[in-house]
Amino acid sequence: MMNKTIPLLLLLTTALLLLGQTFTHAQNRIDPRHPSFAYMQEWGTMDGTTLQCLPGWVGETGELFGRQIIPTGDLNNDGMADYIIERSRCDSAFGANKTNRGYELLLFYGKKNSLPTPADGIRIGPSEIGSTTYFLCAGDFDDDGILDIACGIHLYGDTTERGGEYDIGIPVVFWGQPNGIYSTNDTTQLPCDAPIWITPKQGVSGDFNGDHIDDLFIRGSGWGFADGALARIPKGHIFAGERGKRWGRDGRDHSPVQRWWYPPGNKAVEYRDHDCSGDNDLIFYGGIIDDIDQIMVAYQHGNGQWIDTSDIEAINLKTSYSSYARLMDVTGDHLLDIVTIGGNFESERIKVFAGKAGQRLKEQYGTGTDSADRANGRFPLRPWVKMPTPTVLHDGWTGSEHVLFDLGDINGDGRSEIAAHSTPFILIYTTGPTLDSLIDVMARVPGGYDYNWGTIKRLGDIDGSGKPTFAVRYEGNVHFLKAPPKDEIPTYGGRIRSLPHPIDFRCALSSSVGTQGGGEQGTAEMDLSATSSDSYRANKTALAPHFIHRSQP
Repeated sequence: MMNKTIPLLLLLTTALLLLGQTFTHAQNRIDPRHPSFAYMQEWGTMDGTTLQCLPGWVGETGELFGRQIIPTGDLNNDGMADYIIERSRCDSAFGANKTNRGYELLLFYGKKNSLPTPADGIRIGPSEIGSTTYFLCAGDFDDDGILDIACGIHLYGDTTERGGEYDIGIPVVFWGQPNGIYSTNDTTQLPCDAPIWITPKQGVSGDFNGDHIDDLFIRGSGWGFADGALARIPKGHIFAGERGKRWGRDGRDHSPVQRWWYPPGNKAVEYRDHDCSGDNDLIFYGGIIDDIDQIMVAYQHGNGQWIDTSDIEAINLKTSYSSYARLMDVTGDHLLDIVTIGGNFESERIKVFAGKAGQRLKEQYGTGTDSADRANGRFPLRPWVKMPTPTVLHDGWTGSEHVLFDLGDINGDGRSEIAAHSTPFILIYTTGPTLDSLIDVMARVPGGYDYNWGTIKRLGDIDGSGKPTFAVRYEGNVHFLKAPPKDEIPTYGGRIRSLPHPIDFRCALSSSVGTQGGGEQGTAEMDLSATSSDSYRANKTALAPHFIHRSQP
């Protein structure tokens, strides 16, 4: 389809209005959409399985198929991305009042030119009533070319070590098989420094010691359980991968090789190169409830000595009136930019703090406001970009949530787009040196009691088409979306914004900063559904950014 021709006068007038006015709800009703904005295109749905839900657990409170949508990358090496869908076992109840139910993971492999059926899902984890399995991460921990999956498993009423009143559980590695099955008969339970864990929360894999084999970092609550009593243990445990050997098999030790008592943050972890040094760093996010307003980076130095816990920088995003942030490459230079959203009413803004080679976190963020930079003539300003949200531009747009999604590059220009939310839409802004506040692409996602919009994920190429697929749950189904054709996505932007380096600069050292978002590189989003559970896997060929987040059900 030919791109729509937009009168130059209209574009210039809109740009001048956006750049030059002070916004208040009383005086402005500016359409925040680009005059030729496009919609994401639905190409299929999955409506769940045939579970017969118990009375009272039907409809939106029933199977909850798609409660979490977890991109895993290409698990079976067939060139197509795979994914996991979480659902509720609404056909069984347990507990004193029969009000509890378990949750399980179903693995779906990519399928040429079509979607799999719900019946194609492969269960990962135990099948006992009262069990809950949640995804931590994946990596090739024995370096056999087949990805292994690490999960957390809870059994309701587990009385191990007399701990029935606590949410005890254990991380379990399901070893990858050539037939693509992850069986409960081929697993390893990983220990902590107590007889049993309390809430192994998060997992992230990566080559932490430079031997080109995936290792595993698991973060728990900092507590274990022993003989009826709580036991303080390190929050972080690191397990070493080894070629041709599986933990706990044939005499192979499965004890942690490193312990980290107090890793920072409580929300999410990424394993990516922040400062263009050539070494991936551990990036931690923190916040309260749904806010993600703290970023901490543990800089690594490639010395083969496991995780360096001594070189950490931290910023608090409240100083820029931001309540949610993530690191993405929105400028296409293979450097991570800090993207934030926050503020109230006319002060609500999306902000970008531009990345620069050799620049660390505190220097990149500054004070969070650009007043000192303007006074001192610093370039670039911090923030580099401040964009009003639709709520500011037009008082008819309400219900904005302070959340950002990493959907990667949807228009093929080598830059991750900025994706935000305003009920009932996911809003996508194309990026680059002409980034502006006009919405370029939208996806309609009706809201619900479980914050359906929070489930949106980029899965990658799941159908062999060469184009990424996105998935989101609403109205009881999982909906699969494609980006509109490239020539239908607006490319016009506002004024050209100078970067802190030549416009064609690319960080050649950074192999872990990509624009594929979750899925194709094995990352997952920070999920804001009611029982958020994020995860990530390592893509050995792409040295993927490693990202996870887990809040317990």
